[in-house]
Amino acid sequence: MDKMIQQGHELFKDCGFSYYVCGGFALELFAGWAWRTHFDLDISAFQEDKRKVAAHLMRAGWRVYKRVYNASTPDIYTAILLDSPEDEELDTIRTLWALKDSYTPEPKLVTGETRTYEFTFTPGSSQSEFNFIEIVLDHKSADHFVLNKDKGIVRELSKAILYADGMPYMAPELVLFLKSHQVYSTNVFHKEKTPQDFSEVLPLLPQESRQWLTEALATAYPDGYEWLEKLLTASN
Repeated sequence: MDKMIQQGHELFKDCGFSYYVCGGFALELFAGWAWRTHFDLDISAFQEDKRKVAAHLMRAGWRVYKRVYNASTPDIYTAILLDSPEDEELDTIRTLWALKDSYTPEPKLVTGETRTYEFTFTPGSSQSEFNFIEIVLDHKSADHFVLNKDKGIVRELSKAILYADGMPYMAPELVLFLKSHQVYSTNVFHKEKTPQDFSEVLPLLPQESRQWLTEALATAYPDGYEWLEKLLTASN
């Protein structure tokens, strides 16, 4: 198992809330081997636990930020430094970033702001030290994982979160569904990795998982999606 995943598990294993590896590392936990480098370790938790997540990381000595999304400047990365687990910025949040003091380059305070920082990332780089984590906050309802509430795309929690040697991770069909979003085909950090992830994982998906992914993509993209033909071919 990758050292970064082991360090992440060590940090979160006694956290008191549900967490699981997501993104490319989750796909490799499912497959049992690695096929590419990773910029960072992506961890997911549920929205209802967001203050617990922030508190846990702060107690462990991490600086915690709220990621700020701006559709008009997608290649500029900014985040707001949180001062406590009760920070009002947590009321509306999708993604947390956590940094150790050893992280470089140091985020720069935006001119005229008091706690909004600009981050610089290098496309194609890989994380060599466990000093940065992206925590994505997901939704659930009763015993279902909610991927798209408006279109009714859900997955039973028992099928949404799997385990590899005690390590919880997001099921591959969910990871791929989330990677179908246009940001993963256009963003400089993802556009080369996403097709590779799909190609590596597709032959390994159980039939029921392929069927769920096929139906989820058809529902989310009624005008068609490039992966659907390959999924249908793999199911025949």
